[in-house]
Amino acid sequence: MASQWFTLAPLSKTAHISFIILLFGLVALLLFLLLRSMPVNAKAVSAGLLLATIGFFSWIYWQANTASISLSANCLDIKVPLYSQSIALSHLQLQHARQIDLTDKDMPSLSWRTNGVGLPGYSLGWFRLASGGKAFAAISDSHNVILLPTDLDYTLLLSTADAPALLAALQADSTTITP
Repeated sequence: MASQWFTLAPLSKTAHISFIILLFGLVALLLFLLLRSMPVNAKAVSAGLLLATIGFFSWIYWQANTASISLSANCLDIKVPLYSQSIALSHLQLQHARQIDLTDKDMPSLSWRTNGVGLPGYSLGWFRLASGGKAFAAISDSHNVILLPTDLDYTLLLSTADAPALLAALQADSTTITP
């Protein structure tokens, strides 16, 4: 079977604004640092760290716009900045997979970020759920999220541009999976 590709939902206006404010804030901090009177070595180290941080968040912002999911005969590959995952389809509990809206009060919600990026409109990485479980999230649109439980003690929460198509492809592949 050839791989099928699905794009993650594009960044929302809120996420774009969050990234831009973050980057402008870091640049303003860098300018403040450069104009401040301090020892040359301290200024150089601080400026270098801030430039690396600006570069790092710029790269995440750029890569977040090209995030995708690849579905092959036996594997689900989630290609996102820093936290790409490759999960065997046999670990997915496809019978419980469904499309959800995270703004609905009855749906699972993210609680604490344990390792990841959390900005208004964009959540990426590892989170605790309010219900106490663990989740890997790549969410840029909270209205079109696929909830995909695994037998690896965590749940996948992925916002996709076309959630019904990804769910249909997963369900179609589940009939051909041999444990």
